[in-house]
Amino acid sequence: MRIDYVINKVAQTHRGQSEDAVAQAIHDQLRAVGVVPNGRQIAQYATAISALPQIPPKK
Repeated sequence: MRIDYVINKVAQTHRGQSEDAVAQAIHDQLRAVGVVPNGRQIAQYATAISALPQIPPKK
């Protein structure tokens, strides 16, 4: 449940950024909620999130 929350949060804030930046954000936020991150899963999520187009800023 906590992993889903973190992935959704990072997907909204870091989409379209570099894989390294996305992976670091996922890692940091998972650690903050008490989850020990799995490196392989983080890499898969980071690849998918970085491939998403960025959300245009709200006016």
